[in-house]
Amino acid sequence: MADRIYGLDRGDTEFSVSEDSSSPTKDVEVVVDLDVNLEKSEVLQLLDMIKNHIVKGNWPPA
Repeated sequence: MADRIYGLDRGDTEFSVSEDSSSPTKDVEVVVDLDVNLEKSEVLQLLDMIKNHIVKGNWPPA
């Protein structure tokens, strides 16, 4: 399984995004499975759906 993991800590900017094949142990992480051959546009569309789900849902989610 080939994953790409992006992460940010609170207070970081887009220029501080970590990108690795293992967890960077950041406050927020996104894992993309590279084995399923997603297009960049598909990943961005899926991230928008996740963002919309968070916006519309209860916070905190638990």
